[in-house]
Amino acid sequence: MYNEIDLHYMNFDDALKVFITKYNRLYKSGDRKEIMVIHGYGSKHLGSTPVIRTKIREYFSRNKDCVKIRLDLNPGVTYVTPIKPLPIPKKKKR
Repeated sequence: MYNEIDLHYMNFDDALKVFITKYNRLYKSGDRKEIMVIHGYGSKHLGSTPVIRTKIREYFSRNKDCVKIRLDLNPGVTYVTPIKPLPIPKKKKR
């Protein structure tokens, strides 16, 4: 079986923070099972950009040394296998 992290109804910054926190907690506890990341399709309107799905997958691609990803037939889900802890993103200056 696998772990599950649901990012529905969040903006990207909150979704990323929740994902990293839960991912690192699982990793620290020694749990290396695949994680089902439920980010949803990302749009409710035809032609909308799937923001969380797109940005979270870009984040995974930038951190290939920490995670291995597997896409699902369901475009609202991405599977992640932990390799090592994820770094906490630096806060952007406003």
